[in-house]
Amino acid sequence: MTAFELAIRPLKKYFDFAGRASRSEFWFFFFFVLLMQAVARVVDAMFGSALFFAGPFSMLAAVLLFVPQLAVTVRRLHDVNRSGRDLVVPCLMLLVMPLFVMFRGVIAGIVALGYYGVVLLLFANLLLLLIKKGSKIPNRYGSSPSAFSFAG
Repeated sequence: MTAFELAIRPLKKYFDFAGRASRSEFWFFFFFVLLMQAVARVVDAMFGSALFFAGPFSMLAAVLLFVPQLAVTVRRLHDVNRSGRDLVVPCLMLLVMPLFVMFRGVIAGIVALGYYGVVLLLFANLLLLLIKKGSKIPNRYGSSPSAFSFAG
């Protein structure tokens, strides 16, 4: 399977959260999304949208690619025999993070710094899970996406 096929495969499985995704499928799609966001930012800049904030094209790309990103990440976690629920806590903590900017003072700064550290550790753990090699044997989420098979 070519790199392009691996990159667009999650788009064909837009709402498919079941099964498993190989490391190459996940990372090729990850870089495909980065490329699409970069192209959308260039298009936004050509039409005079703000360069610092997301313009209409980059927002549209982000909205359209959010569900396949989430689905391929859940399937990638399934490949290492982990649940998609492992995404909930880091993502919720990331959403709460802007609240800590509102508070001023030394104690609030120390608490915010500790919170940012915990979020960083959670995402580092998530990154390790996404890098980890999946098992070649079937697990509770299905057969291995990279195991040899005669099926097409």
